[in-house]
Amino acid sequence: MRTFTIVKWHRLLLWLGGATLLIFALTGLTHPIMSWTGPQAVTMRPPVLQLEGATLQQAMQKLNNAAQPSQALIKLVPYRDTALIQLTADLSSPRRYLTLDGSDAPDDKDVAVWLSSHYSGLPDAEVNAITLLTAYNNAYPSVNRLLPVYQVDYQNGLSLYIHTESLSMAGITNPYKTAVQAVFRQLHSWQWLDSTPVLKVVLMAVLLGSALLLVLSGIWLLLKLPFNARRRGLRRWHYALSWLLALPVLLYLLTGIYHFAYKQTAAANTGLTLPGAKPLPDTLAITQSLDINNLFNSASLVQANGHWYWRLSEFNPHLQADRNSRFNGQQSEQGAQFLALTADAPALNDAAYARLLATKFTGLTEDQLTNQTVISRFGPDYDFRNKRLPVWQFDYPDGRLFVDAVSGQLIEQQSQASRLERYSFSFVHKWGMLQPLLGREGRDMLVIGFMVLLLTMAVLGFAMRLRRK
Repeated sequence: MRTFTIVKWHRLLLWLGGATLLIFALTGLTHPIMSWTGPQAVTMRPPVLQLEGATLQQAMQKLNNAAQPSQALIKLVPYRDTALIQLTADLSSPRRYLTLDGSDAPDDKDVAVWLSSHYSGLPDAEVNAITLLTAYNNAYPSVNRLLPVYQVDYQNGLSLYIHTESLSMAGITNPYKTAVQAVFRQLHSWQWLDSTPVLKVVLMAVLLGSALLLVLSGIWLLLKLPFNARRRGLRRWHYALSWLLALPVLLYLLTGIYHFAYKQTAAANTGLTLPGAKPLPDTLAITQSLDINNLFNSASLVQANGHWYWRLSEFNPHLQADRNSRFNGQQSEQGAQFLALTADAPALNDAAYARLLATKFTGLTEDQLTNQTVISRFGPDYDFRNKRLPVWQFDYPDGRLFVDAVSGQLIEQQSQASRLERYSFSFVHKWGMLQPLLGREGRDMLVIGFMVLLLTMAVLGFAMRLRRK
């Protein structure tokens, strides 16, 4: 009687639970397909800054002579065949620029178009429109994390999203990728219900609950029904696929439910945070010699314990432009030099500067910050969405934070609970545990195969039910 009851419930749950599995499997297929077939940049290397001692002296003179309001970030960045002083006041406003020779400075849009041409390989003349985005949208969702960005649209339909402060391409799309991405966001993440969160929670609870009960009742029947019973046709194939997929489907559902529930209840992690704006002293002068044997990404004017330094980000010549290197992560710099701007300034290195930043952002003492590590690859804790590498990781009793010494910014601060959820989602739901063994493309192919088999099993279940009726 008990087995008969489970069989009855399994058949009743098929319609809603099976339809839910079909929707999530079909939309789950779109993510790796979008990644494979979407547009790609021609290079992921940032533009190189040709830097000499005279260039820094010019920058110092320009900053000393021009009265500047307090700035959160001052950098020397490449632009075409010259260098510009980039001024960032906050995270929402366009950056301002100063030229070293006193000529008219480009605005932030000009820099964005130049960077877009660098990453896309398309000439400036083919730019169709430029838009400053201060909020996320369907084509540039919040998973990209960086704002504000410039959307640079080309005549061929390609769109690049440029973050001028980090000189990076924050995203790339075209109408095809935007359409596929919209399907995933609306039918897998159900973002069309974000404006009615209560309805979204109730509806998702019903759908995911029915799918989970369907899978659990199916597993119970697998374990209870005779293994050597004669099964023919659709029933035989459905039974074989059930044994193969029972555990992966159960883990897929449980981690998806955990991810959704956590997002509804947990406080958001602290995201990108600029250091406080600070006025420059009246006079600054370079007191050290510059090693000009290296190329640079940028030069940042930083303050540490009351002293000023130029932090020079050394270009990494081993950067690769292929998509696997882009997704796996590679550090944009191979080291940093600190040039003191006051005679009594002590020597400074990247580890000490990053530690100083971490204490300021958290309010903790240096003794409370442990496991200081340079992160040079993306992983479950610090993933591709953050875009920046390398960063410094610090642990403390209640969580973990990541600091970008290039710009002196807090990139992300995580709680212990959020780290557990990330492991669940990255390693199990997205099958990241297989990436070290199979590579990203091998992992994606296995996921697609799993989704196809899941769809096949669901269709067989529906066919068996309809035949029975």
